Amino acid sequence: MPLVSVIVPVHNVAPYLQKCVDSIKAQDLTDIEIILSENLSTDDSWDICRKLAETDDRIRLLRLDAAGLSLARNAGIEAASAEYVCFIDSDDTIEPDMLSAMYAGIQKYGADLAVCNYVIDYPDRPPQYNYPETGETRFYTSAGMLSELLQEHICSSACVMMCRKRLFDDIKFPVGRYFEDHATTYRIVDAATGGCVHIARSLYRYIQRPASICHSPGFRKKYDFALASLERIRFINGYGRFSPAEKRRIFRYNIKTFVINFVGCIEYADSKEKMEKVEELRAAIPFSLAFKTSSYKEFSRLMRIRYNWKAFCRNHGRNSLE
Repeated sequence: MPLVSVIVPVHNVAPYLQKCVDSIKAQDLTDIEIILSENLSTDDSWDICRKLAETDDRIRLLRLDAAGLSLARNAGIEAASAEYVCFIDSDDTIEPDMLSAMYAGIQKYGADLAVCNYVIDYPDRPPQYNYPETGETRFYTSAGMLSELLQEHICSSACVMMCRKRLFDDIKFPVGRYFEDHATTYRIVDAATGGCVHIARSLYRYIQRPASICHSPGFRKKYDFALASLERIRFINGYGRFSPAEKRRIFRYNIKTFVINFVGCIEYADSKEKMEKVEELRAAIPFSLAFKTSSYKEFSRLMRIRYNWKAFCRNHGRNSLE
């Protein structure tokens, strides 16, 4: 039995896949399995997967009959044989000690989950570090990690996380939605009752490429991010382990994120059907809660969204439903 199952969704990433898998094969924690979860690639990705499997018996292949990052991750979790799982996107790379550092942190504290930092690698400018690089390894309770993650003081991407496979027994990545991490990882942290570890080092390298999801905005992406933010707001409202002051701070951050993406939905809603989806989001906003915790800027926007909806939509280039 391997110690860690590394799940790599693969979809039309032929130019990047070899380098990604090489970085996983080069890990100083060698007792791992690498699950390449290929889903309907139309380039040479599947052929590369097969060739890679011939070079290392730790590589296992899945070939799915439907495309989607969540589908590929969920299938990888189902197939994983190790107690711990982690996720690497197939166009990114990891540092040689990423898996060993996170596994060691989990073992040292008896934790259920570990998270590290990431660095953004650009092709034409210096790398970007979004979190403090102190090198510190710190233990958090589940509630403590939730507070940090829900304010993005700690990254909420699944790609910088290693956790016990059993945490996914009742949780799945949402199929057919973008930004599935935003909708899922906080729930995984909530399930990590044994606590969490954060390693303040960028062990994951997020490679920027023009065709990635984040570089092609549109209505669906804005809508899915806003929906995930709304789900987070509902979760925060029902969560009883934050102090009142902490809860207000966490609400404020997530309401701001929701409003930004909600406005983006309006700007990209170029059909009646899309505006109907926006109206559904608007109807679900917990206004009384949001008014109490939002900043003045978000408060003003929420007031206009609730009481002057048609004018608000016109100001953002769209007409509300008549």
